[in-house]
Amino acid sequence: MESNPFSPTKTPFFEGQNRFVQILIFLALIVGCMIVASVVGIIVDSICFGFSKPTNVLDQAAYYRIALSFSSVGTFMLPALLFSYLSERNFFSYNKLNKAPGYWMSNTVIVMSLVLIPIVWALAEWNEGWKLPDALAGLDDWMRRMDKQNGELGELMIRDSRIGIMLINIFVMAILPAVGEELMFRGTIQPFLQKWTKSPHWAIWITAFIFSAIHFQVSGFVPRMLIGAYLGYLCYWSGSLWLPILAHFMHNSMNILSDFVMSRRGFDMDNLKFSDIHGWPYILGVAIVLAVVGVYCLWRKRIQVTGDKLQ
Repeated sequence: MESNPFSPTKTPFFEGQNRFVQILIFLALIVGCMIVASVVGIIVDSICFGFSKPTNVLDQAAYYRIALSFSSVGTFMLPALLFSYLSERNFFSYNKLNKAPGYWMSNTVIVMSLVLIPIVWALAEWNEGWKLPDALAGLDDWMRRMDKQNGELGELMIRDSRIGIMLINIFVMAILPAVGEELMFRGTIQPFLQKWTKSPHWAIWITAFIFSAIHFQVSGFVPRMLIGAYLGYLCYWSGSLWLPILAHFMHNSMNILSDFVMSRRGFDMDNLKFSDIHGWPYILGVAIVLAVVGVYCLWRKRIQVTGDKLQ
């Protein structure tokens, strides 16, 4: 077998390789791409703002947008694309980026993104008070500080009320994370685990657990894991990574848009709870019914399209 992964041969570099070797190479790709992307991001920030962090609020937001963009590309996109190439000598086949999901499923996912908002909001409120065991109190405090810091960073970036900046935020905080994280989790980790465990369901739920855990937020762990499982099944049922990318983008962009609109009208979104909304039990009940119907329709469409009888 050719030792150079980029040499002109039809044999993929990972063919015949031990799975643990593949994992080590994948981790090395992540670390290497993160370092390169961070360095490039620092250089770009330095060119734009000098060698010290800006003190102006608007410049600070722009500084972090640049850093976040390079982080998304380096941490998630590049390692996943390289792993696909090493696996099948194609950047877009292993991760199923080369397959389209179909209009019916895509339209259903767009509607489902609206339906799931109250469910995710209610789950997040229920999960908000969770804490790690006392033995892990130090880790719990660290994650909560990180969560607060990330929240302040996000607020800094969406504070600007200009439409143009809002569109930039959608690109940086919705499009790039949706593509990058789905390439990493549903496009790389999930198919890898499916080949290893021989079970799509184990692969989906383990990936969803990793997806939620990697955000280091105890308070949002459950809703994020369930969203991750939903995205995993979208990929499995459609045979295309574009469907979970679409769902992920819709979720992120609607959060940005709602914060943008509500903040312009003077609402304090940080302290607004789902249970404060008049008639919230009825809203939640209707959303759950519609979500169940939507998931069932997506499941039935998979059987209709491919003839698969899913477990």
